[in-house]
Amino acid sequence: MREVAKYWVIYYLVYIATVVFLLVRHWNDLRWDDVSYVFLLAAIVSLGAGTALIVAIIVEVTGFMVLLIPDRIRKLKEAGRVEGRVEGRETERQEWRAWYERQQAALRDGKPFDEPPPDEAPGKNGK
Repeated sequence: MREVAKYWVIYYLVYIATVVFLLVRHWNDLRWDDVSYVFLLAAIVSLGAGTALIVAIIVEVTGFMVLLIPDRIRKLKEAGRVEGRVEGRETERQEWRAWYERQQAALRDGKPFDEPPPDEAPGKNGK
């Protein structure tokens, strides 16, 4: 499970900064003694919360893309390598089993068997 606490810190810092900025920006509008200042104050608090939430989401998604996606790509590549090794071993086992069966058939039939083993066959291991 990933750590979420850092995103709450970012959320609160942006929230406080946004609310302070909007309070300073609209201070003269808030000083009047009528009903509209309550609505303006509610709008400032709401705008601060929304802005903070959007910034926290952007930071979280960016962090996911920058940190976790390359890690996932590395894991997928490693899984592909492992799968390739397993397939390679299985292919090699099948080659050896086929060679062994041909050898045993030749011995049963009394025929000479001069076929080299699969690891010495031409074209293997760069030979």
